[in-house]
Amino acid sequence: MKMQLIVHPTDGSDQSKKALQYAGELAVSTGAKLLLLNIQPRHGHDWIPREMKEFEKIENIWMTEAELLRSAAEFVIDDAAQTARAMGVKEVEKLIVEGDPTQAIVDTATERKADAIVIGCRGLGYIEGLLLGSVSHKVVQAAPCTCVVVR
Repeated sequence: MKMQLIVHPTDGSDQSKKALQYAGELAVSTGAKLLLLNIQPRHGHDWIPREMKEFEKIENIWMTEAELLRSAAEFVIDDAAQTARAMGVKEVEKLIVEGDPTQAIVDTATERKADAIVIGCRGLGYIEGLLLGSVSHKVVQAAPCTCVVVR
C-alpha cells in the first residue's frame, strides 16, 4: 500500500505512545511522511497565575500559563519526533494547534490530504472520554481517511 502522509495525534499518554510505535512502523514500511499533531484545547492566560508568582520568586522564572502550556506541548511533540526518527522514519513534521481535539485532527487530515490517522484509543482525558465519548471514537466517525485506533 502506497501512503504519502500519516497523521499521528499525540498527547504524551501511554496510549498515544503505543499508537506512535504503530504509526512509525507504518511510515517506515510505506515510506510515508509522519505528521505529529499536538492539540492544545485552550490557549491559557497571558498573565502569570497566582501559584506561579510564588514559584517566580523562588526560581526567578517568569512564565505565563499560555507559555507553560505551549512548553508542555513542545516537550510532548519533540519527544514523539525523536522516537519516530529513532525508529527510522525519514520525514517527520511537528504541528501544534489550539482548539477542539476532534475537529483539529479531522481538519488537519482533510487539509493535508492524509492517507491515514493513527491514534490511541484513550488519551489523557479518560473521565471526559467516558462521559462525552472519546476523541478517537469521534475522529473515526468524521475522518476523511483510514483510521487506525491502537489499544
